[in-house]
Amino acid sequence: MLARALFLRKAIDQFIGDEDDESDKDGHLSMYKLTKKEWDQAGVIVTILLPFKLTSVRLQATKRPGIDAVFWEYESLFNKIDSIKSTFTRPEYRAKEWIQELHAGVEKLSEKLQEYYSRTEPTFVYSDACILEPQGKLILFKQDRFAGDPNTDWASKYRHECRERFVNNYETTPIIEADNPRKHPRDDSSDEDEVGDYRAYLHRHSRLLTISQNELDCYIDTPPPAKKIKTLEYWKNHDSDFPRLKHMVRDTFAVPATGAGVERMFSRSGRVATWGRARLNGITITETMLYKEFLDRIGQPLDEQAERRRAERRKAKKKNPKLVAQEASDSEDDEEEDPALIAWELEWWAKEGAAIIH
Repeated sequence: MLARALFLRKAIDQFIGDEDDESDKDGHLSMYKLTKKEWDQAGVIVTILLPFKLTSVRLQATKRPGIDAVFWEYESLFNKIDSIKSTFTRPEYRAKEWIQELHAGVEKLSEKLQEYYSRTEPTFVYSDACILEPQGKLILFKQDRFAGDPNTDWASKYRHECRERFVNNYETTPIIEADNPRKHPRDDSSDEDEVGDYRAYLHRHSRLLTISQNELDCYIDTPPPAKKIKTLEYWKNHDSDFPRLKHMVRDTFAVPATGAGVERMFSRSGRVATWGRARLNGITITETMLYKEFLDRIGQPLDEQAERRRAERRKAKKKNPKLVAQEASDSEDDEEEDPALIAWELEWWAKEGAAIIH
């Protein structure tokens, strides 16, 4: 709302200050006119809060797992807060009388973020998700930015704990073979097909038997994929290589990074069950929402206007390729945002928050 007000600043000032407006003969609207100081304060607040908005949009995504990005997002926000504090010491801000009030607010923001971050420590799903992400595995835990305690080897710690959970909960899971039924020796099928099935079986199981008896160890020792690949696509292609570990992967990545994306799906039910459709059956509402979501995911949305808005956002994103904030501008959960407002927010961030970004 605050960003939209800044976006419409000229229109708001003109509307409130228009003396010829017949609807405001007594001048009641003039009492709501903001001063330049108040507009400047609003601009700084938008600059401070934009990274948090974009992080929220990224973690709300429901088309891909996001639980593995939680540690990264927390660390990024802490870095943003540190940059904001240093920005307040710049001459152009230090001289402003209201900067101390904002500085106190940022301190409270940091304390609240630290409170939420501390709750991730006993929750192992965050570290397991980082390890089971094939592009990263233990990389994040080896970074200097993650080393809060220099006496703790976080990579070894999280790997050991993840391995224990795999051994205790998944290693004894029986393997269900998906091979074709055994064919009769006199079947009309050729010997080449039978040999092919045999070779395929050996290929699926030999690497695990020869390299390591533990699938998690084998997975971690395996080089990351040479090309960028989606997390779920990687595990779909390698589920036969890790027949037990894949169950741990499914349980881990089924956990959403935040419940906001799912709750938003329930909120959308109000567009289906309107007052004019008061007699819709609950099953009909559910199937309608699922069908609409299915068409949206395969690229055939029912709402053409929503698709046009997404296309406009993608164009705005291409016009600003160097902006840090661009990634969230094309989120599937941000479809109600005005494309012009999104483009303006990104431009505002680049202009007003340059010191904070760098």
